[in-house]
Amino acid sequence: MSHSTRALLRASAAALAVLALAACNPSDDTAAKKPEPPTVTVAAAQNKDVRQSTTFVGQIQAVDDVQILARVSGFLEAKHVDDGAMVKKDQLLFSIEKTSYEAAVASAEADVANARADAALKAADLARDTDLYQKGHISKAKFDATTAAKEQSDANVEAADARLKTAKLNLSYTEISAPFDGQISKTAFSVGDVLGPNSGPITRLVSKAPVYVSFAISEKQLLDTVKGRGTAGSIVAEDIPDVHLVLPNNETYGENGDIVFLDNRVDPKTGTISLRAKFDNKDGLLVPGTFVSVVIEAQKAQKELVIPQAAIQRNQQGPFVLAVNDKNLVEQRQVELGAQVGSDFVVTKGLQQGERVITLGLQKVRPGVPVKTATAPNAAADAKPAE
Repeated sequence: MSHSTRALLRASAAALAVLALAACNPSDDTAAKKPEPPTVTVAAAQNKDVRQSTTFVGQIQAVDDVQILARVSGFLEAKHVDDGAMVKKDQLLFSIEKTSYEAAVASAEADVANARADAALKAADLARDTDLYQKGHISKAKFDATTAAKEQSDANVEAADARLKTAKLNLSYTEISAPFDGQISKTAFSVGDVLGPNSGPITRLVSKAPVYVSFAISEKQLLDTVKGRGTAGSIVAEDIPDVHLVLPNNETYGENGDIVFLDNRVDPKTGTISLRAKFDNKDGLLVPGTFVSVVIEAQKAQKELVIPQAAIQRNQQGPFVLAVNDKNLVEQRQVELGAQVGSDFVVTKGLQQGERVITLGLQKVRPGVPVKTATAPNAAADAKPAE
């Protein structure tokens, strides 16, 4: 190897050494930068005026609901209303053939007239025999017989009067009228069918307004209501919160109801006690038999600590939130939740007023890491601004 070649190799080795040294000692400009903390959106836990509410499953019931029955036997002579018609109290609904019952009334009236005529004759006999007995012209036995005959004739008059009343009552039963305002169902018989007390209901009459909504509450809810009142029997209407309904189409019914009934015992099979609310149902929208959601709302608002629903997560221990402390570090907090209020939840344990919880960016963080925060658009004023 020539001298010039050796010199060239030494120069190349020196250059490589310089490059290697530069790689092992990077300058400040080329040093890797530390990653920035992720930015998350937070909202502050805050106290709000909350009217607590609880939802139950209820069923609409008619205030009056009866089966219309025939009380006497006979042919159905006429239907005076259409199936499903709205009827008024005392309106004529059906007529049963009355010929035989009119005849029975006429016969009973004749029996009454005959019994009264006989009673008049027996009264005259008694008056005569009383005078004769007092003068000693007839025996005591004859006088007693006349007296007994008079008493028997009076009894016959009473019996005949009773039969006449029964005949007239049966005749009145041939015309069937509505006992209250309401709507009739489909008629089970046609004109010409034979009806009787044992033939089953002719139709059903259901009142339309007002209506009841029946539901049940648990023993705990009952005790919470009774607390401070002494006993369930001491509860008055003013103690019962407002009641409104959510219909099967998820619309809120426009009328509020009043609690009108609280049962006198808890059902041991279900652990619940029955209640009944009354609604005017002026628009007729509430149909008996329909299942609805019964929402009971407290009459007075109370201060409650609330956080957005978006901040709540769940694990095996229950609900939790990721909070940001004063040092902008993430902390996991197990919380106890109360009622849902719109898009917020009441927090009964685990947070204090003003503490910040993460609502957006939860997937980017874990407990113990630092974060930058931005305030949610509708967060409380006491939430800290972006840093």
